[in-house]
Amino acid sequence: MGTFLTDKCVEIRNWLAIGEDVYPDPVVTGWIRMAEEYLSTALRVKHMVQIDTAPVITERMALPLDWQEIRLVRRLDTGGVCRYQTPDTFYNPEFPDDPAPPFDTRTSRYTILGNYLIINEPNDNVDVELAYYQSIPPLTNDVNNWANCYHQTVYTLKILHTAALYAIEDQRVEIWDKEVVRMVNGMNAQHKIDMASGSVLMPTRKKSFG
Repeated sequence: MGTFLTDKCVEIRNWLAIGEDVYPDPVVTGWIRMAEEYLSTALRVKHMVQIDTAPVITERMALPLDWQEIRLVRRLDTGGVCRYQTPDTFYNPEFPDDPAPPFDTRTSRYTILGNYLIINEPNDNVDVELAYYQSIPPLTNDVNNWANCYHQTVYTLKILHTAALYAIEDQRVEIWDKEVVRMVNGMNAQHKIDMASGSVLMPTRKKSFG
């Protein structure tokens, strides 16, 4: 059995200089879950991107329960990328690209209603690949998550800020909050650069004369 969650609880208590007798693991775990919920909504980084495949049944497919935002949708039979439309545009025949027959499999369109992806595909069992931003998987003793592995600083600081909302008086609360916002904004901005450039490893242009 692992100790990922237990170790995180100990780490947070050490930051706050409190003992397990005051705030036992179940209480600290609650702070961790609230921090995970916040960061799942606020963050958009490469480690959040997951890929899932599912067949279309009656022109729809259920989205993963941990999805936060769609990154890319494409058909596996043609390799074509599907374009998003709002529900009004998707269903209204007065708009361009009416999804009614005949269907063009090269330019499939989709919309989202609740936890369902609706696609203009009349045939069942056509596989669709979905790349999406997932929620942070809950940290447990047996399973570590990508937030604790790759973004431990912002993860820990948000847990500490959440703990402060639990009536813990600490002068560092404002610092923790501001640092979380600063880091989240910076990480999201860097991710947008990565998506545009394909890599952060860009060759440096050497200056020359003449």
